[in-house]
Amino acid sequence: MGFDLDAAIQAVKKQSAKKSGPARALILTHDNPDPDSLAAALGMKHLLEHEGFEGTIGLGGIIGRAENRAMVRELKIALSPIERLDLNDFAVVALVDTQPGTGNNSLPADRMADIVIDHHPVRFEANVPWKDVRPELGATATIVYGYLKERGLPIGVDLATAFTYALKSETRDLGREASPQERSAYIEVMAQADYQRLYAITSPKVGREHFVAVDRALRAAVSWGDLLTVNLGTLDFPDLVAEVADMMLPYDKCRWVLCVGEHEQVVYLSLRTDITDATAGALIRRVVGTKGAAGGHGMIAGGRLFAEVQSYGELNRIYDDLVTRIREELKNSAQPKPLL
Repeated sequence: MGFDLDAAIQAVKKQSAKKSGPARALILTHDNPDPDSLAAALGMKHLLEHEGFEGTIGLGGIIGRAENRAMVRELKIALSPIERLDLNDFAVVALVDTQPGTGNNSLPADRMADIVIDHHPVRFEANVPWKDVRPELGATATIVYGYLKERGLPIGVDLATAFTYALKSETRDLGREASPQERSAYIEVMAQADYQRLYAITSPKVGREHFVAVDRALRAAVSWGDLLTVNLGTLDFPDLVAEVADMMLPYDKCRWVLCVGEHEQVVYLSLRTDITDATAGALIRRVVGTKGAAGGHGMIAGGRLFAEVQSYGELNRIYDDLVTRIREELKNSAQPKPLL
């Protein structure tokens, strides 16, 4: 039985009517949002505003990666830092590309979401008026685009460009975990996209911190047979761990990449693999355990640790422990060898 969009919309409207004040909706992504999160949030804002809500996209964390900053700039995506918002002002809260209790979003523990839309495996049990979690899909943007298409809403050039880049980046040009729905959606949205702005998003100028991270990654990378591990040390922004992990995966002797780094005393990690039937999300949750929050799906995963890091030596010890645990999970007994 398919998802009933009309019933979900009516349930949220009924929930909203119980609360006093205007029908305002807050749309939250996971912290440090990627293009899939941003496009899904932008699409949900468009849908909810059509349904009579005043939509606001909240931002938890920062947007550090150059391509993601370019996406926000080129498409003029309005983002409101979560610390500047009062959640009591919103009748409805929507989570896109994340779920309650996963530890990777800024929704307070005492506020339940009214809408949860995600393509990662289900991580919560609570009933919400609008719950649509489809781990068989490669992107959350695909789900939201389907809503707009079902509702017959025009998406316009900006949203078409956002969806195009989201699908392109999340599935690595439809080559990673892309379902038939991603392929169909991509063909449809790219026909309406602005290619000049898409080029500006995919080929942005990058700051010095990018090259510092690349240099550090190459010098720090250690090969354990088909596993490559990297300790990036202190980062200028947290999503550098994902950027470097993606960059290192093409190394011809590696099937897995673990990248670790620290930003503002928080340890972030990203896991990548080119094995199509892998379970990277489940693996990283076992590696992190109760020490942090982690998740993902088949070929890509990430997380962060709860404890604050006070020194570089402490980060090294954490990195060594993570490497040991992932090697145990992968049954990897290879001897370490510097990449360079």
